[in-house]
Amino acid sequence: MTLPIRSLDHTAIAVRSIEDALSLYRDLLGGDPQELFERPEQGFRTLTLRFPGGGGIELIAPLGDEGFVQEFLATRGEGVHHMTFMVADLAQSVTEARAAGVRVVGEDYTNPAWQEAFISPRSAHGTIIQLAQSNRDLAERAKLWPSDAYRIAQIGDA
Repeated sequence: MTLPIRSLDHTAIAVRSIEDALSLYRDLLGGDPQELFERPEQGFRTLTLRFPGGGGIELIAPLGDEGFVQEFLATRGEGVHHMTFMVADLAQSVTEARAAGVRVVGEDYTNPAWQEAFISPRSAHGTIIQLAQSNRDLAERAKLWPSDAYRIAQIGDA
């Protein structure tokens, strides 16, 4: 059995500061900031940069003193946090993953713009795997979570 994966959406990198990481991921590697998302109640924010060919890097940084990002940084330091795969039907994918003996945690179906569940690192060789479903394409997600503050002004802009 193979889960019906639509795409590898992004790889998330835990960083202490999004701003400090931009010199590599935006300025040197050419990532285009597309989605800025903040969850202060969970103590984190993210900025997704898109690359030619459709790849994405999500920089995930702490907001405040407590939360899973802060714990991750304290125990592991900066580095890969998770990989996100888009699926057509999250509930079906979770059911199939469990049927295959995989431990799935953190299911959240409340927001049609972003539903998610996580394959535990215990079942994924030490890596968190996020399965996600969205009723929006990349362009619509970029409009929903604008990242204009992180874009580099182009010649002729102003």
